[in-house]
Amino acid sequence: MSYLGITLFIIFASLVLYLASFVSYHVSRSESLEAGQKRAIYLLAWLLPLIGPAITVAALGDDFAQTKKKDSIPLLSYIFLAGVFAPSRDGSEESGYGNSNDAAGGGDGDV
Repeated sequence: MSYLGITLFIIFASLVLYLASFVSYHVSRSESLEAGQKRAIYLLAWLLPLIGPAITVAALGDDFAQTKKKDSIPLLSYIFLAGVFAPSRDGSEESGYGNSNDAAGGGDGDV
């Protein structure tokens, strides 16, 4: 039974390290944050395990999804789950009121 405690500690420590490094990686690549803001986010992510990264991801979720993808090894983006959860930003999914073809717009004259 003593191995259960060690195993749970290793899983918890791995989760804390993964989440803090996930936030640190994306914040370091963000161009919309100033240096002081980045430092504050790093401290929050590393000093408040699990809560700090959760607050940061919730507050900066859109900024994480909009980070520019640089040419690098594709495996690294999947390690940080950016390639899985980030939406495609190629412009094909963007919609506006002018491009809409639905009947709710009232542009086709049906009443």
